[in-house]
Amino acid sequence: MGRVSIHAAVLFALLSGIAPGGDVSGRILIERSVRKKTIAAVTYDLRGANVKEAPPVQTGNEYDKIAVWLEPEKGSAPSASPVHATIQQLDRRFVPDLLIVPVGSTIDFPNADPVFHNVFSLSRTQSFDLGYYPQGHSKSIKFLKSGVVQIYCHVHPKMYAAVVVTSSPWFATPSAEGVVAWKDIPPGKYRMMAWHRVAGMFQKDVVVTESGAVSVTLSIPLDEAESQH
Repeated sequence: MGRVSIHAAVLFALLSGIAPGGDVSGRILIERSVRKKTIAAVTYDLRGANVKEAPPVQTGNEYDKIAVWLEPEKGSAPSASPVHATIQQLDRRFVPDLLIVPVGSTIDFPNADPVFHNVFSLSRTQSFDLGYYPQGHSKSIKFLKSGVVQIYCHVHPKMYAAVVVTSSPWFATPSAEGVVAWKDIPPGKYRMMAWHRVAGMFQKDVVVTESGAVSVTLSIPLDEAESQH
């Protein structure tokens, strides 16, 4: 794009009352040197016969367990379009076990196992119970409020998934290097939010100017034992 085109775009934005946006990049650091008390997984009484549980999945990327988003300090962010996603019940696990979606999104929960499963949540953000259903069947739920919804199965208490529902259009799961990035963010004060499925919620203030870029580092303290969950 030539200089004339760039100047014209900036002039149009100013005349329209829309300030040029800045770019935000974030780096999530896992600080394993800080030890925390391990948070035990919530368990529930089985409503049926005992079923042998599959061993927990050992993921090689800790960042798969983190959801990151940017939210304005004041006012509301532009609305993001809802999505239709899937969390499968496979090998007595929820796959994937972490999703971040906009408010109003719908998630399907198909059962791919040759046993009955159940999908429920007691989360304050949105509680529900989809009941019991067999292989080949699927049930869905629409997520109406922003927040974290932790999901379990009454039949298999080790099954766990989390849905992070956000009202922000700027959200991501970090790359394998712990990096997230967004372009053309309207100028103003923001909070970069990060939720780890074991360590919990963390945040850091961000100031976005009308042009240029801002880089943010957000640290998450994590005990080595916690990273195995």
